[in-house]
Amino acid sequence: MHTKVFIDANVIIDLFEQSRPFHAYSVSVISELLSNEEIELFISTDMISNIFYILNSRYKYGFDKTLQVIEKISQIFTLHSVEKNNIDAAIDICKKHIFRDYEDALQYFCALADECTLIITNNPKDFKNSSVDIVTTKELSDL
Repeated sequence: MHTKVFIDANVIIDLFEQSRPFHAYSVSVISELLSNEEIELFISTDMISNIFYILNSRYKYGFDKTLQVIEKISQIFTLHSVEKNNIDAAIDICKKHIFRDYEDALQYFCALADECTLIITNNPKDFKNSSVDIVTTKELSDL
């Protein structure tokens, strides 16, 4: 059983934005995981500013509503503070073209640093070279 689970930013955005195709799956999966006291859910601190930007700019949440969402996120999830070694490792793996997206590479190394054994994402192709198990919210919902 996975007790330390890293949640990708797209899943967090799906939680709060009903127009996204994986919204219902993400709400269902995260709700179920949060109800299990044996499971700890991680995100990285850099995701907070990315999520703020996306919800405020792309989805037009507005400043105050977006701040409320960010406050809720920071209370619900365990936050991994991004360290220089995470940044260096993400740069290195991207230079080798093992990961094609820097943000995903950074999340991957944060997950490794927190000893997460599962990453939940709604873009599994972004983690195709991961040594950590990858699953989508839809796949978890279908179980």
